[in-house]
Amino acid sequence: MDNESQMKPGEQPYGASAREPAINLPVVVWAIIAVLLLIHLVIQMGGPHWQAFAAYNFAFIPARFGPAPFPQYPGSAWWSMLTYGLLHADWMHVGTNSLWLAIFSKPVHAHLGNWRYLALLAVSIIGGAVVTLIVHWGQDFILVGISAGVSGLLAGAIPLMYGRHDELYGPDHIRPLKPLQILKDRRALTFTIMWLGLTLLTASSQFLTGQALLEKQVVAWDAHLGGFAVGLVTFYLLAAGVKRKPVHTLH
Repeated sequence: MDNESQMKPGEQPYGASAREPAINLPVVVWAIIAVLLLIHLVIQMGGPHWQAFAAYNFAFIPARFGPAPFPQYPGSAWWSMLTYGLLHADWMHVGTNSLWLAIFSKPVHAHLGNWRYLALLAVSIIGGAVVTLIVHWGQDFILVGISAGVSGLLAGAIPLMYGRHDELYGPDHIRPLKPLQILKDRRALTFTIMWLGLTLLTASSQFLTGQALLEKQVVAWDAHLGGFAVGLVTFYLLAAGVKRKPVHTLH
């Protein structure tokens, strides 16, 4: 009897390797990245007129909420708190954000599923806009980019990256760290402190010199912190609603 006839269902022949995509991302993540790239391409092809139209109607501008009248389309002050995440300054900006989105999306999506993942991303983007509004109330500048949402996904990924395997729900299930466990886990705490430290260092550099530490453009550090804080809280709220059934095995 040959080797293949002795295999159990789901097993592969000896020496065979599973063929998986080089970048194995959920479809919804690929779709988001495609939308970001397509939007940027269309706006760039449209020229300065389209770029101004997109910024005026969909970018987040704190002055929309300021005491002085700001010319704007009715309602844009509110929907721009989400739509600014779809716009980017240049190809480097959208490319970098897409890369980080791909990196931190997979563990969060695997744990939350499509709709909760999208909810976490959206709420984090809005959280970044709210903190930016508080810090820059009434100021006339343009905020674009999905990095606040990425920061929220990063916050949700930390409890999962350093979580524990829970065999009760299957060998691939990760039980995320609880909030206090993040403070007790040396690796999770170190990673969090390094990210927060770099973000605050960028903020201090911009306050002192008007220039970002590692970027040619000003980094929206307040949106990053807002997205991270809101994303962490939202992750635990959404994760609490995830229902999983134990896997029963015979021994």
